[in-house]
Amino acid sequence: MMAFIRPRLLALALLLAGPLPAFAHGAGWQIDQSQSATVYQFGYTDGTAMMFAEVTITGPDGKVWQKGRTDREGRFALATPSQPRDGQTGSHWKILVSDGMGHQVTLTHSSDMTDTPNTIDASPTPEQSTPGLGGTGALLDLPLWAAILFGISLIANLAFIPIWFRQRQKQRSMQE
Repeated sequence: MMAFIRPRLLALALLLAGPLPAFAHGAGWQIDQSQSATVYQFGYTDGTAMMFAEVTITGPDGKVWQKGRTDREGRFALATPSQPRDGQTGSHWKILVSDGMGHQVTLTHSSDMTDTPNTIDASPTPEQSTPGLGGTGALLDLPLWAAILFGISLIANLAFIPIWFRQRQKQRSMQE
């Protein structure tokens, strides 16, 4: 009788515990433009700054132009040449920020002379049109294949738990 009640009590306790807030976070960015430089602020979607994250700037020619780190508030200033090189009509600079723990932000900075200097070459999304960090949530940080693999693994492990409990109960009953 006790073996019948315990799993049901455990399931009831888990259901009554209810959903708890998740502590996962994604990474995002903000921009502050001035005449001489563009200051990017990188942070996590929970509001904390990406302190001392590694920043790599790749020039329009595909070569690494600058490497650095964000400050303690997650800021990094970028001043690109205002004149396009070799008759180019505009320049697109790739910004890659990595905190070394799996969170990355990738942006394209444009210093096109026909447009406003130092603007981001990205269409605004609903997340970016509101004040705060632009970027993705934690679940969207995973590539699609990793999210699918994670989901399959989660389902398989949840299906395995009842089988494991039954095997354990059989072993206990055989020992008695």
